Amino acid sequence: MTFQQLEYIVAVDTHRHFVNAATACGVTQSTLSTTIAKLEQEIDVVIFDRSKHPIEPTALGQRIISQARVILHNSQQLRDLVLNEKESDKGNLFIGIIPSVAPYLYPAMAKVMRQEFPNVHTTVTESFAEQLIERIQRAELDMAIVSGTEIKDTNLLEIELYTERFLLYVSPTSPLWQRDSLRAEDLLDGGIWAMRAFHDHYPQLSNITHKETFHNTTIVQGGLPTLINLVNINGGYTLIPELFRNAMPPEMQRNLRSIQGPKFFRTISLVIRQDYLRERMLNIVAEAVKHVVPKEMLKERILKFKITI
Repeated sequence: MTFQQLEYIVAVDTHRHFVNAATACGVTQSTLSTTIAKLEQEIDVVIFDRSKHPIEPTALGQRIISQARVILHNSQQLRDLVLNEKESDKGNLFIGIIPSVAPYLYPAMAKVMRQEFPNVHTTVTESFAEQLIERIQRAELDMAIVSGTEIKDTNLLEIELYTERFLLYVSPTSPLWQRDSLRAEDLLDGGIWAMRAFHDHYPQLSNITHKETFHNTTIVQGGLPTLINLVNINGGYTLIPELFRNAMPPEMQRNLRSIQGPKFFRTISLVIRQDYLRERMLNIVAEAVKHVVPKEMLKERILKFKITI
């Protein structure tokens, strides 16, 4: 069994097509097919069901492929450890970011990284925390930026980046719009628009976001712009993270109101596998975050020290 054989079966699983997998690996289809067939013969296991279109791994084949991804990841980690000593600011970075953070954080981060670290090629996945965590555990992502409440009961290492408040986005037609600062009890009139895929991750908001409302719509999944547009067109209000204001035009920022109380906060964290070795990449991402997030919101570890693992 060789690393090349493992790379080929992972490529076929990714593309679900022998020709496309061969192209991605830079070899002919014949070479790729023959190499995989030799591996199957060597371990006496059929890895792919070639009768399916698109091609699919067998049940045991899927387990072998999952382990192959981990082996290849660990192999790359070893190469990167050597590379980190020689060319610390070069290489590929695969990072995931949750949708309630990506729109306001990553565009500014990308500018910093392009200017300060031009030899780092970043591939970004915007998805919900559950999917990002699964991909980190499968060694498909290097790291992810998620809310701290979303990584409980995982074996990942958490590095807290910053804490931000929840703000109220209020329609000018709402009586609350006339007030500069609000209390939690002011939000119990049933006028809130809530999105389950976002607000349900924050138990501290549940007495507000799960209160029966006079809206006849339940929003299960979507993005913060959808919530904001619902308020703009239908009235009422919604809760959004503080830094999302950076993605809003000035006329919409006038609809934001602060909320009194200690529970209207969330912490955003960087998560990695316990065996992640590329310390320099962690510090590059942390440095980019420090350029984007206001200093008073950053966690002390990020503000004062370099990350060590």
